[in-house]
Amino acid sequence: MNKKKATRMATDKAETAIAARTLSWVLLCLLWLILQPSQAHASSYSVTPTSLDLSSSAKSGAFSVLNSGDGQLKCQIDVKEWSQDNEGKDVYTEAKDIVFFPKIMTVEVNEQRAIRIGVKGPPSQKERTYRIFVEEIPSQKKAPDLKAPGKIAAGLTIAFRYAVPIFVMPMKRQESSIIEKIELSKGMARTIIRNTGNVHIKLSTVAFRGKTVDGKELFVNEVGGWYVLNGMSRKYEATVPKEHCGDLAVIEVIARSESSTITGSLHVDAAMCAQ
Repeated sequence: MNKKKATRMATDKAETAIAARTLSWVLLCLLWLILQPSQAHASSYSVTPTSLDLSSSAKSGAFSVLNSGDGQLKCQIDVKEWSQDNEGKDVYTEAKDIVFFPKIMTVEVNEQRAIRIGVKGPPSQKERTYRIFVEEIPSQKKAPDLKAPGKIAAGLTIAFRYAVPIFVMPMKRQESSIIEKIELSKGMARTIIRNTGNVHIKLSTVAFRGKTVDGKELFVNEVGGWYVLNGMSRKYEATVPKEHCGDLAVIEVIARSESSTITGSLHVDAAMCAQ
């Protein structure tokens, strides 16, 4: 073997060894990135209750923040007025008639602290809705340094935020809602549910049931519900199985809230499946 060939072989071995070490380090980094979210996404604090009702006879209340983690917790608190747009999406604006304290808090390990809430002004004809945001102020945490075993390096920190509803009851509570529209096109059944009362409703589920002319059930597609604030509406949709559409005679919609069930139906013709 000549000297030039031997040098080239030695170089190739060295490059292969470097590539192997680099690949191992990259794989370790990828493994750490995969495992890291499962550790970082476990919230170490809680906020209770999950909603707060205020009224003319109960103008103040409180939330509790419990630190169940292994380190000091710092939070910033804010309250926003909560409404919805024509698509049912949440909209937040400055809350002018809610007072709260504190705006920043520190909670030690296994400690529980209170956030005090109060409402200003006289009762209204419609429910007023707000959300309190309790957001962790992130601290710089450390993660293992894969390039130097036994050492630590700066790591990413995820801040958690709770958005808890506050409802200020009207003078006289009136709960009502309707299924405003049901339609079928392009393989999708759609409905609009409107809140016609003066307080919010919270839908647990909205179910779409397809039946034949003799009442045989061909499919059930159930989707999760959500809050519909007073005077607002929200759209829901579900897939209609292509193989069943031609046999459909009716699609029923059943929407269940915390206290009631509303229903509606659409008579299906062949043209709807052809669209």
